[in-house]
Amino acid sequence: MPTMTQAGYTPPQKSMPPKAKSPKKPKKNKKRKKGIGTAGVVSLVIFLIAVLIGSCTLFLYAQTAPYADKFLPNTSISGYALGGLTAQEGAAALAMLTDDAVSAWQYTLTWGKHTYTLDGAAVSLAVDTAATLDPLWQIGRGGNMLTRYLAMLSLRGDGRAEKPVLTYDMDAVDAFLADMKADIDCDSVDATVAYVAGNSEPFRFTDEQAGRELETDAIRARIEASILNLSPETEALKPKEISPKVYRVELENATVLRARVIVPLSGSAAAQENAALAAVQFQGARIEPGESLSFNQTVGMRTEESGYTAAEEPAYGQNIVGVGGGVCQVSTALYRLALLGGLEIAERSAAVYPVDYCEIGQEAAVSDQGLDLVLTNNTDAPLFLVVRVYAENDGQTMEWQLIGKENESRFSLVSEVETIDAPEEPVYVRDSEGRYATYADERIPVSEARPGYRATVSLVDENGETVRVVSEDTYDAMAQIVYVGVQQRN
Repeated sequence: MPTMTQAGYTPPQKSMPPKAKSPKKPKKNKKRKKGIGTAGVVSLVIFLIAVLIGSCTLFLYAQTAPYADKFLPNTSISGYALGGLTAQEGAAALAMLTDDAVSAWQYTLTWGKHTYTLDGAAVSLAVDTAATLDPLWQIGRGGNMLTRYLAMLSLRGDGRAEKPVLTYDMDAVDAFLADMKADIDCDSVDATVAYVAGNSEPFRFTDEQAGRELETDAIRARIEASILNLSPETEALKPKEISPKVYRVELENATVLRARVIVPLSGSAAAQENAALAAVQFQGARIEPGESLSFNQTVGMRTEESGYTAAEEPAYGQNIVGVGGGVCQVSTALYRLALLGGLEIAERSAAVYPVDYCEIGQEAAVSDQGLDLVLTNNTDAPLFLVVRVYAENDGQTMEWQLIGKENESRFSLVSEVETIDAPEEPVYVRDSEGRYATYADERIPVSEARPGYRATVSLVDENGETVRVVSEDTYDAMAQIVYVGVQQRN
């Protein structure tokens, strides 16, 4: 059958006899190409890492080795670079920076002509080398080369700067300030006034003086700041002035006549002598502001040993004899003086019955057995009592002056008295001792009936206005006393 090709017809071919097959050559084994493989990659990575580590190690060593026994770069003390210095060289540099400043340091204080100087030796001023340099020396000392290099990197830029660490004794500073304060401080001195009897100028004055006080807390702080900066300083001291509490001009203005009482002494000669003796006990007496004056404490016991004699004195409407009789005239004068001077009366007793040496209600009864007159200085200045007893018109006159700060007004005492009728019936007393009456049919009057009184005493100013009511006293009316004997006539 004909065979068709793409080109067209193809004539048949003659068959050929088959050729004998030649023997096959043996096949050669071809070598298989092998890849790098996993193990090779790992080995390569390890190699590269080793190279990198080696390079880094060499780099780190090159960077850090020069500072193995030296300060790292960018470390400094007070602006002086320590980088590249050994510990010994750093200590020498610190000494160079500070020795002269430590030796030259001092703090000078002046006050007037006085000068007080505190130097470094006095406060044991020194530089602590170890405390100053160790914080810088220890940077990067711990760990390995990497941590040391990282420490070096951290110092780039601002770096690490320190100031010298100083040691000093603040107790020595305190002692220095205490001595200086003791030298400068002084208390203020008040002006004084004293009464000098017998002088034409009875009051003697002394001037006031201002005090000083040095406040040292702020000075102490400034001294310590100067030490820390190693900067010598000079300072002028300015102590605080302490003003006195009392000035001379105030005392001079407070020694004026505040009140005066002039009374004639009454009674027997003995009574007047007793009164004069009691009165002179008050001469020149000084009463400080807020202080009280007691009549009995000032006069003391009225005894013969004290110079007092027996004399008549009024009691219960009668005159009785007693040692020291007559001194109630003195307490009464002092009481009236205190009222006129505007003083506070802390204690006062009225007489049982009105006396004849003052208006009713203006007396002050005293007894060394209990009754007292106590007055208080309620002003803000000292008070002085000036007392004198002098002969006048065949008798003796007693004058009292109260000296102190000027009174706000001139005062007077006014007694308003209401009379209480005397009882009509007498009081009979059995005279068992027979002093006045012996027999039962005897009636001996020993006293007259006396009216009673209600007295109101007021303090009145110079305009006639009542300032205050001073006292309200009642004096009981007294019946006639009649003694009756007790014996029967035979």
